[in-house]
Amino acid sequence: MLKHLGIAALLVCTFTFAKAQEGQMPSAEARASKMTEWMKTNLNLTADQVSKVQDLNMKYAVKMDSLKNSSLDKQNRYDVMKSEGEAKDAEMKSILTADQYKTYQEKKQEMKMKYKDKDKS
Repeated sequence: MLKHLGIAALLVCTFTFAKAQEGQMPSAEARASKMTEWMKTNLNLTADQVSKVQDLNMKYAVKMDSLKNSSLDKQNRYDVMKSEGEAKDAEMKSILTADQYKTYQEKKQEMKMKYKDKDKS
């Protein structure tokens, strides 16, 4: 199951990255829905969790769009993105079970490492 989870996460990130490279970044709503669907499938979310996670993913997708279009310099933008990511994780922790949150964090870390490895290539 974890192998499937990793493959799904990789596909979502690859699709998003490819679209960004083409200059056609999916809308905040599309990104939030894809992330929610991935989480629903791979974390076995309940119906109540799906609703809450969708709202949370949408909230932060909109914030990220706003941040990308801001006039902040690169370092300040990075700092704000990091802070927003931590805030999202804190809110996510209140929605997910301990096991779901652990899996969410593990997969997030795996994707981060794969992205770093790809940048080195």
